[in-house]
Amino acid sequence: MKAKHYLILMLAWMALIWLLSSLPSDDLPSIEIWGIDKLAHLGIYLVWGVLAVLYLLKRQASAKLVCMSFLIMLIIAALDEYHQHYIPGRQVSGYDLLANASGLLLAFLLYFILKPGKSA
Repeated sequence: MKAKHYLILMLAWMALIWLLSSLPSDDLPSIEIWGIDKLAHLGIYLVWGVLAVLYLLKRQASAKLVCMSFLIMLIIAALDEYHQHYIPGRQVSGYDLLANASGLLLAFLLYFILKPGKSA
């Protein structure tokens, strides 16, 4: 797949995340298992991060660009969490942000594992 396809998928996934987090809590299914929502946050942001990593690998991005991308995505994750303050029935959660950040971190660690040209 070409780099631009990964970019399109990454942007679409980000838009889906933002759309879902904009839904009032009454419109969401209730999950009664403790911690499962944190795993969902981690997984959703892991997918977003993997799409970004695949794009960056295809572009043969520098380590500086990779780190900047991670920081920008982390800021977007924090803004997404904060904007839920304005959604009826939703609340800001530091634990959700931590799960989001963990998903992104796992994905970006994958970049440095898969990065071509690294010495053994």
